[in-house]
Formats: sequence, structure tokens, C-alpha cells
Amino acid sequence: MARARKIQPAEVSLWLGILLDAAFDPTTRTLNLARSAELANKAAQAHGMTNALILSARDGRSQLLALASDFVNYPEEYSDRHRAELLLDWANRWIQPEDWLRLQTRLRKRREYAKRPGRTK
Repeated sequence: MARARKIQPAEVSLWLGILLDAAFDPTTRTLNLARSAELANKAAQAHGMTNALILSARDGRSQLLALASDFVNYPEEYSDRHRAELLLDWANRWIQPEDWLRLQTRLRKRREYAKRPGRTK
């Protein structure tokens, strides 16, 4: 059984940067939002939701941008813990297991980069 996904509240900014980069970089294969949308659409049909909205990769990117916008424009409304919960909810909806593993690798690299001597926050 796969481990439960987790986003540490102290790492929300790192995760947000990684997710935005993966979602909008046309050269990366780290995140396949189109596949996630396709699977969500099939699941809705399988559950008899014939009038459900048809999702696309654009919906995933739009939802992620909306979260980022809220985090930036209304920081007092979102604690780090709440931001982590919201990002994790988005991730659980839009990120496939193999994509999650690739994103975790990116997170580890960013952590290492942030720890290098001479780096300031």
C-alpha cells in the first residue's frame, strides 16, 4: 500500500513553486494534468454523473493558480497548515501516483539547493 501523501506546513512555498513550475512548463513531463482530467471524467461517467462538468488540464492549472493567488493576496486568511491542507487537497485531486513520486524528487532537490552555503532565504 502506498504511503499517504503529506505536505509539511513549513514547505508549502516550496511545494507551490514546484507545482506551478510542473503545471506550466511545456518542456516537462513531471505532471500530466490531462491524464488526471481524463481519469476524473471516466470516474464521473462510471458513477452515472452524465451531467458532470468535463474537466481538462486547464481546469487543474486554473485551480492551482487560484490557490496561489489567494495565498499571495490574502496571506492573513491562510495559516501554513491551512495552505498545506488546500494544496494537498488539490494534489489528491490532480496528481497521479507516478507524478507524485517525480514531484517528491524535485522537492528533495530544492531542499538540498536551499541548504547550500551562501543561500539566503
